[in-house]
Amino acid sequence: MKIQNITNLNPQKIIEKNKKYNRKCAPVLDKTNTGVLLITYSRPVTLKQALLDTIETKELKCGLAGEKDIVSRFIKDLSRKKDTNKILKRKVTKLSGYGTSAMVFDTADGKVIKLTNGNHFPLNRPIEIFDVPVYLHGKSRKTHFYVEEKLFQHDMPVYWVDTVKDMIKSAGYKAYDFFDYDTHQIGISKNGRLYLLDPECARYKTVFNALFDKVLRLLKK
Repeated sequence: MKIQNITNLNPQKIIEKNKKYNRKCAPVLDKTNTGVLLITYSRPVTLKQALLDTIETKELKCGLAGEKDIVSRFIKDLSRKKDTNKILKRKVTKLSGYGTSAMVFDTADGKVIKLTNGNHFPLNRPIEIFDVPVYLHGKSRKTHFYVEEKLFQHDMPVYWVDTVKDMIKSAGYKAYDFFDYDTHQIGISKNGRLYLLDPECARYKTVFNALFDKVLRLLKK
């Protein structure tokens, strides 16, 4: 997924301008069991620095981590506004995941920051009971950020996938691109509640359902 006609973006120039930080925190590439490359830090760094390291790390070629122009645009967009610029100063410890439309960083205070290329909720659907709790959400232009609860994913039994699917259906949505063994799409909180990690896996049944839901929410305001 490429963004065309990106102007005034020079990743190398941005990197050189921001090189003055403690190299004891230099990024270290880490490979998961499935071969996905991640970045870890021995000490927390700012989200902005972690994004710059993502741009500089040529080995990161997949998903948004490989879309260097978009990652550069994340920095540019979030820097435009005073309230969104604050998120770039939050301390992170790891680039813990990424897909075609989102990047996830572990924070120093035990949460996660998710950056997305556009609203991560399909057709702007509301946050539902099966979604990961969102503590803070903001946007600047096409760049959205979400500060969310960090979930655990170790030794997830496959039947929990069905449990989350049932939660999605009970809320009036359909499970999308979410298969029986996709335990990587779910997580469990400290209090033992199951959640869907990727909101794109729960969608309105039809566009009509989306329009009806939006009208209903407007009437309730």
